[in-house]
Amino acid sequence: IALQVSDTIIFFGLPDSRFPQTAEVVVRVRDAQGQPVDGIAVLFSVEPSWTQHASLTPAEALTRNGEARAVFEARTTGVVPVMARVDNVTLGAAITAERRPIPSDAGG
Repeated sequence: IALQVSDTIIFFGLPDSRFPQTAEVVVRVRDAQGQPVDGIAVLFSVEPSWTQHASLTPAEALTRNGEARAVFEARTTGVVPVMARVDNVTLGAAITAERRPIPSDAGG
């Protein structure tokens, strides 16, 4: 079982589409031979203190071609712990939500 996040930093409240406003959380489930396993339930969640400020949609998904996906969205800034549970295994990652990017080139 592996957990991957498309973007570990997202931005909200920005009309600029160059910056990711959501992140995709992908869980990959393989059998002992390394083959994708279908039909396995994956539960996605954020740490309880973040439930009013961030979400993963859907909260539960079945693997298809060995993958289950959810979209992460935040409504405030901070580092949000996200979890995915498959049977009795829980994997975690952190996604940082920011209001605006730090300019990399102040000269324009």
